[in-house]
Amino acid sequence: MMKLAQDIFIRFQQQLRHECRSIRSARQEMEQLSAAYLRYVELERQLEASRHRTTIILGMLGPIHVAESMEGTDTDCLAEFPAPEVLRRKLRLWVAVRECLRMVGKSKVGDIQKFLNWLGIENATRQSIESAVKRHDDSFKIEKEGHERYLTLHKEELG
Repeated sequence: MMKLAQDIFIRFQQQLRHECRSIRSARQEMEQLSAAYLRYVELERQLEASRHRTTIILGMLGPIHVAESMEGTDTDCLAEFPAPEVLRRKLRLWVAVRECLRMVGKSKVGDIQKFLNWLGIENATRQSIESAVKRHDDSFKIEKEGHERYLTLHKEELG
């Protein structure tokens, strides 16, 4: 019986040494791969942010302006997105106003309304824009210059 106990003990010792070598090897390999993994995670976040922005832009532009904008360009990158008309229907007015202000910095409500109407966004009335701004006052601020009132974004919303 003693021989059996000794054999088992030796196997445990061998297994322990094997596990230590395995742990050491895995740690070394993980260290070698960590930079590539971190870059992968970073690219994944970047890709998700780009997808989100693209979804908003497709909704803003709508089908006619998307086709016009992508004319002569490879549109494969747009295959993964819903159709612009679907995204347009889902687009919230306050998001459209925010995106306009991200492009121009500051603007009068009337100028934003004209641009959104030009894009074909139908619910963009002066009253609806002002209501959206009031409802989302954490995103927007009003600046006065003389008698003129301009919409701008809070710094957190610029990016």
